[in-house]
Amino acid sequence: MDALACVVLASAVPGLFMLVWIVKFFFIVEPRQQHILLHWGRYTRTVSEPGIRFAFPIGLRRIPVSTRDVAFTLPVTTVVERSGNPIQVSCVVVYRIVDAARAVLDVQQYHQFIASQASTVLKTVCARYPYEARTPNEPSLKHESDEILQALTYELGRLVHNAGLEVALVRLNDLTYAPEIAQSMLLRQQAQAMVDARRTLVEGAVETVREALQRLDQAGMTLSPDVRARLATNLTLLLCAGERGEQHSTVVTRQR
Repeated sequence: MDALACVVLASAVPGLFMLVWIVKFFFIVEPRQQHILLHWGRYTRTVSEPGIRFAFPIGLRRIPVSTRDVAFTLPVTTVVERSGNPIQVSCVVVYRIVDAARAVLDVQQYHQFIASQASTVLKTVCARYPYEARTPNEPSLKHESDEILQALTYELGRLVHNAGLEVALVRLNDLTYAPEIAQSMLLRQQAQAMVDARRTLVEGAVETVREALQRLDQAGMTLSPDVRARLATNLTLLLCAGERGEQHSTVVTRQR
């Protein structure tokens, strides 16, 4: 009985080793995943179809690579916008691997590679556009227009395409003036806001005076040119005075 068991065991051990060796022929590819196959250090093929796949195990090195979307935030860096003002800006990059062999074999640490290229593209694109637009239709970094987003995505995608990477999206994240000019830019914005407010007030006053004169004409009240001019002047002065209207009203009354 012992001899029979030894014979069975002796015949089963080679079969077990053979089974283990055959199992090594097979591997599983998950969705959004690619497997790079190297035999004796030489690239043979890339397997990307999900399911159970087969490869000869002797001399095989198999490198699984995920092709899922990856998002990372570029650290805040100081760049110069179109007007020459230093600004601090960062961006969010979303990318994916489309060619695992190129990403792993042609580039050393592809994540660092795309991060360094993104930093370069960010500086280049920001230098083309102003921080704030002077006209409503002008693209600016502050409002992050579609033109700027497309430029960032296109420029970065062009640089990393040969590395087997595809850029899905690049968006600006942090965006502020550099500390050394932040106070000056704040004063400039306040001054511009005051100018815009005054311009709006004057435009409204002129339109109000024009409508008032038209209604007087429609009501049949004929005024001489001197009276019309004096009335327009006084009304414009009162409307533009704002909170100081009472003072200006006194001045107007005295002039009369």
